[in-house]
Amino acid sequence: MSTQSHNHEKKDVDVASMFLVALILFLSGALISLAMAGLMRFLTLKQQRREAAVPAPVESVTPFPQPRLQVQPGTDLQELRAAEDERLNSYGWINRRTGIAHIPIDRAMQMTLERGLPDVGGNQTPLQLMQARPQQNEMPKPGGDE
Repeated sequence: MSTQSHNHEKKDVDVASMFLVALILFLSGALISLAMAGLMRFLTLKQQRREAAVPAPVESVTPFPQPRLQVQPGTDLQELRAAEDERLNSYGWINRRTGIAHIPIDRAMQMTLERGLPDVGGNQTPLQLMQARPQQNEMPKPGGDE
């Protein structure tokens, strides 16, 4: 037989202290839950009061117009092309006061081939050419015969 003695702790855990710690944790959790529930109720009521104070939007007297759709896009395209062809193949004034007119495209291409492109810049760079040009105050209007 051995004569060794086993050394162990002579005192057990304090049960009362453990129950006190558990009770404090439980009460803290319950108190925090009640505080959050009260805060949520307060904020919900505040939001409802704010929404009740804002008047509902009034419907406008005239409703927003419906989109304007092309009923016959093929016919519209034919009319557009006919108007463009007439403009490209006819003579007319752009600005009668300044003497600016438009001529048929075929005639303009023929004149360009006969005369060549005008030498507008000479030996100038594009920047110098742009700075030397007079500013145009009046923009020609398409079809604006005056």
